[in-house]
Amino acid sequence: MYKRASKTAIILTFIFFIVIIFLFTPNFLKAQENHITMPIDAWPPFRIIEKQHNRGIDLDLLKEIEKRLDIKIVYKKYPWTRSLAYMKNGKVDAMSGLAKRSERAKYIQYTNTPYYTCSTVFYVRKGEKDIIKTYADLQNYLIGYVDNSAYFAPFDTDKTLNKRAVTNEAQLIRMLAFGRIKVMIGTDCQVDYDIKKLGLLGKFEKTIYKPNNKVDLYLGISKKSKLIKDIDKINQTIQDIIDDGLIKDYAKKYYE
Repeated sequence: MYKRASKTAIILTFIFFIVIIFLFTPNFLKAQENHITMPIDAWPPFRIIEKQHNRGIDLDLLKEIEKRLDIKIVYKKYPWTRSLAYMKNGKVDAMSGLAKRSERAKYIQYTNTPYYTCSTVFYVRKGEKDIIKTYADLQNYLIGYVDNSAYFAPFDTDKTLNKRAVTNEAQLIRMLAFGRIKVMIGTDCQVDYDIKKLGLLGKFEKTIYKPNNKVDLYLGISKKSKLIKDIDKINQTIQDIIDDGLIKDYAKKYYE
């Protein structure tokens, strides 16, 4: 009985040392070092969350970053607000689709270059883009917008305009298609995607008048993440991907 116990102890000790050796080999440590966590939520066409496969402009970009930096990204599905909280305490390493905000810059290091830019624009039916040449022309038409959205000043607070609120962009697009509104306002990143998804490509166009306000989208690194030490390398990689024209290629898959 004693001999059997001794043999068991020897085997367990041997296994223990094998595991220790494996854990501290350079390859294992490198794998752990190159492992980063990113939260994602649904925001088409940048992040399209599906049962079998997640896709979108952001996911295509991040896959290329993985390859070029030799890192492994593990995605966690979290709501947007929780993702920001986890960035603040360092529970996750990075986020995509971030607009620059001064309060977020306290705990997020933004990359130097935005990888995508969205704009606020007005849409009309095909052939009518010249009915809105200036801001003043908006006075002449019923304008659809998404309730509780912020677009630009002075539009958001302008009570002299005839505006109709709805719950989402897809509803606006259908109303415009059926002539229930003459003009709609929206962020081109989402509206252009929804137009394609609804099978209405070629039915609308953007008005001559444009507010010229932009929303740049950045990749952000948590200032508590180990990834922060590689920020220069990440900046250069994103710039290289943009210069190679890959972002435009990613967008074509979802907009055209």
